[in-house]
Amino acid sequence: MRKKGLATAVLAASAAGAAGFGWLASVTGGFLPGLFAHGCLAATIGGLADWFAVTAIFRKPLGISYRTEILRRNRPRIMRALAEFSGSDLLSREHVMESLSKQDFSDMLARYLTERGGRERICALADAIFTHGMETLDMRGVAEVLEPSVRRVFSDMRLDKMAGDALDSALSRETRNHVLCALTPIARKVWRSGDLQDMLLASIGNIRKAYVGDQTMRASLFDMEELSDERLLSRLNDYVETWTAELEAGEGELFVRVSGWLDNFLWDGEQRERIMSSVRHWQAGQVEGADIAGRLTRGLELLRDNCLLDWRQKLRGYLEHRIEVFLSDAEARASFNAWVLRWFDGLLAAHHAELPQMMERQLARMTDDELVELVETRVEDDLQMIRINGAVVGSVVGMLLYILTMAAERMWA
Repeated sequence: MRKKGLATAVLAASAAGAAGFGWLASVTGGFLPGLFAHGCLAATIGGLADWFAVTAIFRKPLGISYRTEILRRNRPRIMRALAEFSGSDLLSREHVMESLSKQDFSDMLARYLTERGGRERICALADAIFTHGMETLDMRGVAEVLEPSVRRVFSDMRLDKMAGDALDSALSRETRNHVLCALTPIARKVWRSGDLQDMLLASIGNIRKAYVGDQTMRASLFDMEELSDERLLSRLNDYVETWTAELEAGEGELFVRVSGWLDNFLWDGEQRERIMSSVRHWQAGQVEGADIAGRLTRGLELLRDNCLLDWRQKLRGYLEHRIEVFLSDAEARASFNAWVLRWFDGLLAAHHAELPQMMERQLARMTDDELVELVETRVEDDLQMIRINGAVVGSVVGMLLYILTMAAERMWA
């Protein structure tokens, strides 16, 4: 707007000078008044001509409609030209990538991480996203997706073969001895438990009462031998202690008898087939009737509840490690910079053809007045300089022509 006022002031000064110096030249007939009068007149003519040309681009100067309002009348063609220019030249893929290649994106990211709190923000954002995702994850939906695969895997498992392999492993004497030695301390502990001892004492009393009944001789025999319930339980405990000691040591009559029973049990073909058949039947029942989706849902929810805090800590540690590697490793930073450029290049390759259309659509949304105002505000200063330069050039040409005219008149005279 300042340039426009200056151009208008130059035009007004030229017109005033032409009138003033013209009157002075007519009165005095001097050379200088005539020179300045012709210079100001030519400046006025040039300024007016340029004012008309500049104004004709946007509106109708002096109400003249012929070949004026160029921007409004040629709006479709101008918009297409602008759109094509922006896509093929101003925002061409080559120019954009050339400008981007001069940028150090890794340095930008490093400054953000170290100077602007980016490290903590990235870690906090990742933690919030991960936590929200895990807490809102539809475990039932995940389980239903996994159910067919889990059911198929469980169906394809040869549990009967696994049971047979376990029996084959148990057939070896060494394995059998290890099993007996491992189970014996457990059996001794269970036998010595207070609840079982109380139950055995009560059972001995009931058996004794049922045996003695009304028989005096039987009662007397128990009294003579001093076989009270507690003494009978003590003797039973002594027998059990002897048996468990033999089993634990892997020797003795009881150990031989138990080992023989296990041999007969494990080597018996019918018994082995019954075990494997039971395994197959149990497996089929589990596959057909089990609520696998429900079990998976409960398992996934339990896993999430128990491990979410640990997962969050591991995620934080991983991010901290990757940030440290990025900040300290020049190769990692160069790789990041190259990745950003490749990403931009791929983005431009995929969407660059849309730029002219986007530009044309954006211009189409504007009214004629908005378009005129937009263009005029962008080039106002340059256009007003055309008016000023036209006045200056016009004044110089006018004065030169006056000098040449005066010189020619004197020469011919």
